[in-house]
Amino acid sequence: MKTAGSFFACMIWAGFALGCSSGAVGRGMGEQIRFSAPAAPDKELLPLVEGAKNIGVLSTTNIEPVQSLDIEKVMGRLTDATARGLRNLKDRTIIGQDEIRWHFRDVLFDSTTIFGDSLQQALRSELELDGMVYITLRSLDSKVTPVSPGPFGAVNSPGLNLSVELELVYINLHTGEKWSQAGRRSSWQPVQVDMVGGGRGDPTERQMLMALASPLRQFLTRLAPPPRRQTRHFDTSGD
Repeated sequence: MKTAGSFFACMIWAGFALGCSSGAVGRGMGEQIRFSAPAAPDKELLPLVEGAKNIGVLSTTNIEPVQSLDIEKVMGRLTDATARGLRNLKDRTIIGQDEIRWHFRDVLFDSTTIFGDSLQQALRSELELDGMVYITLRSLDSKVTPVSPGPFGAVNSPGLNLSVELELVYINLHTGEKWSQAGRRSSWQPVQVDMVGGGRGDPTERQMLMALASPLRQFLTRLAPPPRRQTRHFDTSGD
C-alpha cells in the first residue's frame, strides 16, 4: 500500500526522470543508438555547482501547525524528494537533512544561522560540504469553502483552498554565492475524508504536497535536470 511519501515521489518524477535505456535503430552500414546521458545544470548555475562534490539538503519553516496537517512531516518528505532529485548530478554525494541535523543537533537552523559564516565554515570543515540546498516554507494559507470544484463547475460540497509559498536556495559554501527561486501555488479541491484510514496518508497532506511539487520541479529542472535522451550514429560496417 502506497504512502503519501511514495505518492509524492511518483507525482514529482512521473514523466520527469528518464530511466537509463538504450536501443538500436537502423540496418546496413550503421546503427543509431538511443541512450540516456546525464544533463548539465543550467549555464547560469554551472559555476556554482562545479567542484561541489558533496551537497547537503535542509528544510525549515516557521509556520505554526495546522489542524489535521503535520507540516514537519510534509517538509521532511519534500526534502527527501529534493535529495533524490539532486542525485541526477553526476559524481556527487548528497547528504540528507537527518545526518546534518544529527551532527549539529545543538544548532537551531533558520535563515539567520544557515547564511551565517560560522555555520557555513562548520558545514565545510565537519561534513566536508561544498554546497547546500536550503528549503523554506514561507507561507501557508488554508480556507474551507462552502463549494468545491467539480467536472462541470462548482458543486455544493465543502472544499479546501490551500496556498503555499516555497523558497529554495542553493549556496556555494566556499564562495558564499547563492541562487534562489521562490514560487507560490494554490490548490482548491473537494474536502476528502478518509473513512477507512490507512489509505495513502492524510488527504490534506497530499494536497499540500501536490501544491509544493511545482516549484520544487522548476528548481530541480535548472539545478539537477534529469538524464536526457540522446541518439548517436555508429558505423558497424566492420571496416
